[in-house]
Amino acid sequence: MEAQEKKKLLNGSILTEVKIIQKRFSDSISHYDYKKNSVVYSEKYRAFYIEKIQDLKNLYQSIYDKDVIIGKFDTGISFKATGEVPTNSVSPGEAPPQNETKTKIVDIAQIENYQQLTDLKKRLTADFPVSLIEDSSEGVYQCKLNFIIDVDGKFKKVKYSGSSGTEFNIISALFLYAIGSLEEPLMYNKKPIIQQFSQPIIVRFE
Repeated sequence: MEAQEKKKLLNGSILTEVKIIQKRFSDSISHYDYKKNSVVYSEKYRAFYIEKIQDLKNLYQSIYDKDVIIGKFDTGISFKATGEVPTNSVSPGEAPPQNETKTKIVDIAQIENYQQLTDLKKRLTADFPVSLIEDSSEGVYQCKLNFIIDVDGKFKKVKYSGSSGTEFNIISALFLYAIGSLEEPLMYNKKPIIQQFSQPIIVRFE
C-alpha cells in the first residue's frame, strides 16, 4: 500500500480565500429555514449564490490581471502531442503561402522534463479540492483549462471553459493558480521554454 502526502501549494492562500467566500455564503443562508418558508429561503439562496459566484469571479480576475508574461514565444517551434494535427498545416499538393516562416513541429514528449506535465495532469484530479464544491450533485464534472507555462515554470493567464457550472470551472482555475508552478521550468535543447497548454479536469461526485 503506497500512501503519498499531497504536495504543498505554492499559493495555498488562494484556496483559503475560496473557503472564506464559501463560509460567507453558508453563514448568510443559515439565517433562513426552508421548512418554515420555502419561498423566502429559495429567494435568499438565489441571491446569496449569485453573490458567491461574483466573489469567486472577482478573486479569479484579480489573480489573472496580475499575471506578467516574462518569456517570449518561439514562433519557429510548435509543440504537438503525438498524433495531434498541427494547426495551419498544408494539405498534400498545396503550395505553402509565400513569405511564411516555416515552423518546426516537435513532439511534446521531447521536452526534456516532460514528466512534470504528466504529474500535473494526475494531480489536478487526484488532489482536486472537492470539499470546496458545495452544491455538487452526483455525476461527472468536467472543465477545460487553457494556460501558459512561462520560462519561470509558473502557470499564467489561466482560462476556463466547460458545461459543469461556473462554480466548478472557477474553482478549477483557482486550484491551478494555487498549485502555482511546476517544480522547474520546461526545458528544450537545455533552454527554458514558454508554451501554451490545454488540460481537462474530470471529477466524479458520488
